[in-house]
Amino acid sequence: MSSARLFFALWPDAAVRAALQTSCESVTASCGGRAVPPRNYHLTLAFLGQVDLAHLPGICAAAAQVQMPPLTLSLSRVGYFPGPRVLWVGPAEAPLALSRLADELWQSLAPLGLRLPARAFNPHLTLCRKTRRPPAQIAVPPVLWRVRSFALLRSVTAPAGAEYSVDQCFPAGSSIEP
Repeated sequence: MSSARLFFALWPDAAVRAALQTSCESVTASCGGRAVPPRNYHLTLAFLGQVDLAHLPGICAAAAQVQMPPLTLSLSRVGYFPGPRVLWVGPAEAPLALSRLADELWQSLAPLGLRLPARAFNPHLTLCRKTRRPPAQIAVPPVLWRVRSFALLRSVTAPAGAEYSVDQCFPAGSSIEP
């Protein structure tokens, strides 16, 4: 059996990654720990875990049924998960459409035996792991992110840390953009 560690996420382009790195540089440095490389920045919608690759076509077909609206996120709120010592940035106010997207994605995956996790969806982008101290500031200069797709990503653990690659992108619906 061949398997891979898979998850669905919003995957920023190079310009958003660079803006996030600049915006969050001081708060990341102030916490110590292991900074996430900008090439790995993402906002997880659904973590699937280790999945038999025989299920990949069904997973992609289910995700293709999800209607994603174009979204604009303003990432400015700094947060901290004390247990895993993770520093993150997220939207000060997450659009309802973002939560709906995550819910609809899980609903489409449920017939495949993939189940929604017990904890509530908390949209965030991890900046730093194994921090030495919590952040002193609670906001950073906002970064606007016009999200036009979500992606199925594959995670491979390498000696230098996790490496992510996009397996497939799922574009936003054909609704008229503002």
